[in-house]
Amino acid sequence: MKKGIWGLLAALPLLVAAEPVTNVTWESSVQVAASYKSGNTDQTLFTGDWKAKRTAPLTEWLNLAHGEYGKTEGNQTEGQALLQSIYRYNFGTERWYAGLFGELLHDGIKDINFRATLGPNVGYYFIKNDTMKLDSNIGINAVYEARPNEVEETYAAWRWALNYEWQINEPVSYYFHVDYGTDVKDLNNGTGLLFTGLKNKMSEKLAMYIEFRDEYRSSQNDDSECNDITVLAGLSYDIL
Repeated sequence: MKKGIWGLLAALPLLVAAEPVTNVTWESSVQVAASYKSGNTDQTLFTGDWKAKRTAPLTEWLNLAHGEYGKTEGNQTEGQALLQSIYRYNFGTERWYAGLFGELLHDGIKDINFRATLGPNVGYYFIKNDTMKLDSNIGINAVYEARPNEVEETYAAWRWALNYEWQINEPVSYYFHVDYGTDVKDLNNGTGLLFTGLKNKMSEKLAMYIEFRDEYRSSQNDDSECNDITVLAGLSYDIL
């Protein structure tokens, strides 16, 4: 299964390259955020994101790179690197689509040396207009996970996701995203991510945002919390 995951991940960009280049638009941005707390507890957190979106008449290609690093009382408490790519094909309609989801993750704090996820999904837009979008999709993924001490695991997992975007007015927008995946053989073994935020444009390229994030993992090998909650404030810059 591991070789199959690698092969399909490598083939994902070829799907985009094979599409005729007509009426294509690109959007890309970078985001940086930082927080610092002192007093009874000294805590720092830095995060960075790169987002890119390619839109064509029948397809969308969404890409994300996310990284975070943080310390509490001099000890590292955050350390994550994530790459995500989503390809969607619309069935000649404005509502239904099929897609391919791929993700690579490293999280040293949660003892995930490496995790690769890949699988198909099908989705539906409940709302799709110039100011508001709401869609949901469900699929099944192949997952390969490597942990410390040469512990490796491969399994199949369900994945469900919900996305909402609202352009409140010209400078202000709101977004909400949640996804949850669980082992098909063990529904109690699941991971999830929820983030929601407001973005306010200060110029044509520059925006300020505030975001709430909740990362969830049901299976824990120690006494750590299942939920990892972060509140961020930062800046976003549109490259394209």
